[in-house]
Amino acid sequence: MDVPGLFFFLVRDGLVPSELLAELCERLPAENYVRSSARDGEGFDSTRWPLARDAALATTLAQRFDEPEVARALAEVEAAAGDPPQLRALARRANARVLAACGGEASMFAQWWHDATADDLAVFAEPARDARVADIVAALQVAHHEAADGLYAFHVHRGLPGPCAEAAARLARRALAEKRVTANELVEAASQLVIRSEPYFAVEPSPAARAMLAALVAACAEIRRVTGATGCTLMSETFALPSRIAGSDFMILAGPRALLLLKFTALPAWTGRISAFRSRPLRTRVGAARRFELVLGEQEREEDRAPAAVAALCFFVEVSLDAHVAAHPADEAVFPRIDEAMLDRMFA
Repeated sequence: MDVPGLFFFLVRDGLVPSELLAELCERLPAENYVRSSARDGEGFDSTRWPLARDAALATTLAQRFDEPEVARALAEVEAAAGDPPQLRALARRANARVLAACGGEASMFAQWWHDATADDLAVFAEPARDARVADIVAALQVAHHEAADGLYAFHVHRGLPGPCAEAAARLARRALAEKRVTANELVEAASQLVIRSEPYFAVEPSPAARAMLAALVAACAEIRRVTGATGCTLMSETFALPSRIAGSDFMILAGPRALLLLKFTALPAWTGRISAFRSRPLRTRVGAARRFELVLGEQEREEDRAPAAVAALCFFVEVSLDAHVAAHPADEAVFPRIDEAMLDRMFA
């Protein structure tokens, strides 16, 4: 059994029995690594167990501790809203406090963190903090920083869960040791994350839709990579792909049967130009496997690539859903046309 994320370390160390994870692992797809928007497209993520799940479990675990410093750390992570530089600054400061609490020196920290600031180094002149609390805060904030930083080729090549999972596992070890969570509760929390990340259908689609749905999910992943969006969801009242989304920063109709919702750390100005690209000539093609392929030539201005890609996705979704329903009328109930009454019910 290929145990995912932080559970890789917890099972290895005998803290969570592998039998508890059997049902969870059965729900997971086969492993597949994709490039993400992290580090300007150089980062990777797992589609089987996205890094965001380990970060979310780190948050769940941190919430089990009642120290004021942990509550402040949770608020800082939430305020960072997934922004990599902000999360790196939080993780850097938290690690400085851990080292200072253990009697380490500023010079050593500066060697480990080349971007250490004067404020980071000033931590070593402050009264020593409780090492236990400092470690809880650091594990939480490092998990979120590493999730935003993405996996490296090293992890992908060796199939390793990465430093985000390591930090979350560090937090889990302490929570389990202090009986703030049980192994069963931790596995259940992970299972709920998986369930919430699965596609939603009010009416079960026919088997004929499987290839198209996989292509749409892959297209959303490609758009996240190209645009830097933290979330990309196709939905209507009757379905959501790749999963339901909690809020969004931008929404546009992707044809008559779907809405496209995007989430960003900060809403980029180019979203205001997507509609203009919707009226331009075809910018997608459907390959032999009927999968989404961006057609953005070298002549495309760099500032136009993101809005053109989103417009291309909208066209691909429109063509895919219309063609599928035409060929399989029984799935009209799965992918009905969006009208004002549906929008009123969805957003009332």
